[in-house]
Amino acid sequence: MTQPPAAGPTPPPGPGWSGADEIHDGLPPAPAESEAGGRRVRRGLLVAGATAGVLALGGTGFAVASYVSGGGAQPEEVLPADTLAVVKLDLDPAAGQKMAVSSLLDRFPSLTSGEDDGDLRERLVAPLLADNEWGLTYDQDVEPWLGNRMAVAAVPDPGSEAGVAPVVVLAVTDEDAMTERLGAVAEPGFAFAVRDDFVLLGQTQELVDRLAASGSTLSEDADHVEDVDALDGDQLAVAWADLAALQDLVPVAPAGVGLGDQQLSGRVVLGVHAEDDALEVEGLARGTAPAPTTAGSEPTGLVGDLPADTVAALSVSGLGEALTTAWASLEETGLPPEFQEQVDALGLDLPADLGAVLGTDLALAVTGDLAAPAFGARVLTDDPQRATEVLDGVLGDPELGLPLTTVALDDGYVLASDEQLADALTTDGGLGDTEAFRAAVGNAEDAGAVGFVDLGRLIDQVVAEGGEDAAQVQEFSALRALGFSATTTDDGGRFLLRVTTR
Repeated sequence: MTQPPAAGPTPPPGPGWSGADEIHDGLPPAPAESEAGGRRVRRGLLVAGATAGVLALGGTGFAVASYVSGGGAQPEEVLPADTLAVVKLDLDPAAGQKMAVSSLLDRFPSLTSGEDDGDLRERLVAPLLADNEWGLTYDQDVEPWLGNRMAVAAVPDPGSEAGVAPVVVLAVTDEDAMTERLGAVAEPGFAFAVRDDFVLLGQTQELVDRLAASGSTLSEDADHVEDVDALDGDQLAVAWADLAALQDLVPVAPAGVGLGDQQLSGRVVLGVHAEDDALEVEGLARGTAPAPTTAGSEPTGLVGDLPADTVAALSVSGLGEALTTAWASLEETGLPPEFQEQVDALGLDLPADLGAVLGTDLALAVTGDLAAPAFGARVLTDDPQRATEVLDGVLGDPELGLPLTTVALDDGYVLASDEQLADALTTDGGLGDTEAFRAAVGNAEDAGAVGFVDLGRLIDQVVAEGGEDAAQVQEFSALRALGFSATTTDDGGRFLLRVTTR
């Protein structure tokens, strides 16, 4: 890389310092029509940080395995304590996370083969700088100073119309190089300031200077610290938001959606965590407890009894009560005449029939192979007779042509696409005891909602069929299962999603 010409001495940067007006020799001059070009560069830099956080939550954070050090300062140490929301990507996580990511990548050799050096920073930023009017490139103008941690945050901005402003925080390894290059693109609408080992990028110099000079930081905020600490283990990426603080920025819910005067409250935190044989996403709702009539607020006990050869399952408790309660709000806004006519034609008594059919606990199952899958449901309800009557009346319509089997039980009913599956759903099938289910679904015994997909079995079916799809799917043959669970806690709730390998 060509080294930039030597510049004269500059005062050492510190909190509150900015380099927006510093233009160095040897850089391409600003074009006369700077406003449009500057906006593109500004958007590119801001979106780069935002995209980094989003991609981490989608799984691209596997590329962190190419870094080896760990430790060091974090973006929350330079963001103000009143930050409203933040998404952080750590490309230099703790040693245990590096080892876990390395173990996961070893199971997918096609993801690390070829000429790709695994530099996630380049893969995020370089395309955003392509063909910019300033002639900036990732290799010469960004890579020399960009560190391994980045974040995008929403912070209060009383001087703006919206009252909130975005800010991007990027780790800096060479402050002189960073100042030299960013100083060349400074203009109204783009500003930067340095604080410790990070650069803060924002839309106004006043904003970033204020952030860089703020006395207290997000790392000192008790709620943020407790929320992140509540996540299980070290994280590759973290997203956090103070919903109560964001309430004023959220439009009032439109009439007729059944939300009433419900307001945002509490906080949410989401973390991405790697294990030797799994990638886990954990979400926590903090500082608020759901209403007792919320679907899934009580444990669901049916999913574990589904057939052991189930390839996909979904189980939720309390749907009947939750939708019956929501129906009252829906009726207040007035039902469409066409819908009411259909309800009357079917002889339904809503919402009572809705509560009977959906019951207190419901589990859906898909079995068989991709060519001829079978579908079924096992439901616990207080009125099995009425539930089966409603189903026979609705689903038994000859015009629908649905070959469904309904079986009434003492505590509920079974609905299936064939008699063989219907019989299987009436007994304990043992899905909850299978190794794939236990590895993929956490807290299944306490969860109010559970989902499961046997990825390994589906992949094996596709591979066995052969063809182009088989060759592509073969690359992911190490996948085993996907599972999620949602659990109600005294403080709010916990969501856990796991993708496991074999």
